[in-house]
Amino acid sequence: MSNSAMSMNEIHANSLLASTFTHPREVLANPFLDALQKRCVLATWASDAFAVEGKPWLRQLPGSNAQVRIGDIIAALKVLDDDDGAPPCPGRATIPKSRRPIRAVGQTARESRRRLADIHA
Repeated sequence: MSNSAMSMNEIHANSLLASTFTHPREVLANPFLDALQKRCVLATWASDAFAVEGKPWLRQLPGSNAQVRIGDIIAALKVLDDDDGAPPCPGRATIPKSRRPIRAVGQTARESRRRLADIHA
């Protein structure tokens, strides 16, 4: 299993941690969790595994009576994304030019050079 994949124990731990909160803004306000931990808690909470039956727009954690709108959870995740800053803006990607000129199907190299010479003349 890769380092980025979460084990079942980590998922369970995140769901237990998430169950200590009643609303996503409490997760955001928690001074003891770093941004990654907050993101993990919110992502666990947003999981379809915790969808309320017949009400897919609501989430309810095991052992909790509170039902939370998925929109509130997504909004909290967006706040975390905004806190991370804008993504890096890479320079314009250059497309490498082919070393060999492109020829039409069945066209010989001589015909291709002649055609290019006619174009540039």
